[in-house]
Amino acid sequence: MSRWDEVTSHLEHRVTFSETDGLGFVHHRCAAVWFEQARETFFRRFGMPAVELYKRGWYLALRQLNVRFDSFIGYEDQLSIRCALTKLGRVAGDFHYRVDNLTTGKLAIRGHTNMVAVEAATPGALPVLGRLRFDRAPFQKLLVTVDDFYDAPQGAWQPPRWEQLGPSET
Repeated sequence: MSRWDEVTSHLEHRVTFSETDGLGFVHHRCAAVWFEQARETFFRRFGMPAVELYKRGWYLALRQLNVRFDSFIGYEDQLSIRCALTKLGRVAGDFHYRVDNLTTGKLAIRGHTNMVAVEAATPGALPVLGRLRFDRAPFQKLLVTVDDFYDAPQGAWQPPRWEQLGPSET
């Protein structure tokens, strides 16, 4: 039993042939799919299945996706995919993911998504930012720090920098 079992979702997956490229390694598109599966498992595990959110008209849209590939994953490799909630606000939440290759014993992929609440739009209109409509209190106790999740020294995780660099910073 992992120390993360109480606050994360976990699923195991064996890499299929259709998930590999011509060289026999996992294609980069798979990370986003695995992250979604882990996130849906997270919501289901902690009492708020994604399908229930959608039935109630509470939509979470992907605003940001970051993926870091740390080691290769091959056909037939057995994977452990884990999802943790690292930030939860009134409008958005952050999830972090780790994909451990059980076949090689290496951390293979690290990732992050930022999910934002959007309100159902009228037909033809663009969706607008909304609020998280479900009770956030039960999820607060599930928050973990990113550095702990990746077994990294405190402050090691640095999110991507998206703002434009000034002339003195380049």
